[in-house]
This record gives sequence, C-alpha cells and structure tokens, in this order.
Amino acid sequence: MGTVIAVASGKGGTGKSSFCSNIAVALCAAGEKVLLIDTDAGLRSLDLILGMSNKVLFSYADVIEGKCSLKEAAITHDVVKNLYMLTAPATPRVFTKEQCKALVERAKAHFTYTIIDCPAGISDNVMDFCGAADRAIVVSTPDHTSLRCGQKAGILMEQEGQKFVKIAVNRVRSNLIDRGEAVNIDAAMDQAGLGLIGIIPEDKGVIACGNGGKLLAFERKSPAWQAYSNIAARIRGEKVRLLDGVGGRF
Repeated sequence: MGTVIAVASGKGGTGKSSFCSNIAVALCAAGEKVLLIDTDAGLRSLDLILGMSNKVLFSYADVIEGKCSLKEAAITHDVVKNLYMLTAPATPRVFTKEQCKALVERAKAHFTYTIIDCPAGISDNVMDFCGAADRAIVVSTPDHTSLRCGQKAGILMEQEGQKFVKIAVNRVRSNLIDRGEAVNIDAAMDQAGLGLIGIIPEDKGVIACGNGGKLLAFERKSPAWQAYSNIAARIRGEKVRLLDGVGGRF
C-alpha cells in the first residue's frame, strides 16, 4: 500500500499547488510512482501548472460516482512518465467523508505516493481529505497572517485524527528576514506550533514555470528546486539537512 499526503493551507496565496506539483516531480525523480489529486473543485489549477489541460477527460468526481475507473481518469505527464494527475470537477461538488476516504484508499492501492492538493482554507472538504490521508503538510508563507491560519488548519487536522502534521514555509526571502520584515523560521515554527519539514526560498522561476506549464526541474537548477528535492527525500525517510544545497540565511 502506498502513502497519501494531504497538502493544505490556512489561506490562499501560499504557493500550495506549486509545492504539490514540484514535490510530486521530485518524488518521481527518486523512482516513485506518484498520483497528484487536485481537490479544489471549481478552481482547479494543477492541470495548468503541469501543462496537462489538453489531456483532461475525467475528474475525481467521476471516479467517486463510478462513471470511470481511477486508471481511466488519472492522466500521465508527457515527460515524467511515472507522474499521474487526477483533476477536480469544473464545478463545486460535495462528497461525504466516506466517499473521500474510499477514493484515497483506491489511490493507495496503485501508487507509492499520492499527493492531495486541497483547496485553501479549512472547509469540511479539506478536513475530510486530511483525515483520510496518512500524513498532512501545511504550506505557509513567513508572515503572521498565513502562519496563524496555518496553525488553525493544523489544529483542525489533529482533531480529525491526523497524527502527522508538518509545516513547509514557502516563498522565503532572506533579505526580508534580515531587515525584520518577515518572520524568521524559528519564530514561524513557534507561531504555527508544527514541526518543520522544509523551507523553500522565493524563486521567480517557480511562477514562470507554473504560468508556462513547464517543470522547474528541467528549466533551471535553482535553490527552490533543491529545497523541493530535500523535502521529497525527507518524505521518503531520508535524513537531509534543512538547507542542504539551498544556501541563504533563514
């Protein structure tokens, strides 16, 4: 059986979807078979980030409702052959906790890792997927508002029975931390009350690749890509130093 990781954020704008796509690619680069599930019904974006929009036929709603199999709905990436994506329906849909769990269990049977890109916020839909997952990661930016929302999301996940909740601090700019204009990482961990799985420095290439449907791993070797690779290694159980190959002062 595979491992399912739900990725959430207390608020929008943290770079959660870019985080999910790059972590998935990094896991694939390590030889894993990975499924990305976009669960943001009505506001889906993973197909755009990964340049896979022209291949989308079915959504996870179709799988839950029995209109198609998971194998039929999960589309493969043109370049990363062991990367699969299951998109969200184009219009909002409501499913029960049991239906969400059944989808998660089906994914576990076929993929070594399943990454669930949850909608922003702390809705019942988010918590249902987080409760069904084996692990959860909260993505936050290093500002007080995002960290407070991330803390609330983590608390609710633990109330849903999720025992493994970590935080990834994204879009970190060391120059702002040096000037006291952004929260440093130690303070961010204290404020969120969650263990740290990694930090990702700000990188214009992440936005450029996301807008162009390209992969950061192939476009440029950057500190952000190294940070994603480090986090993927930690997910796989490897011991990797926090800033290994990333550089900067955080």
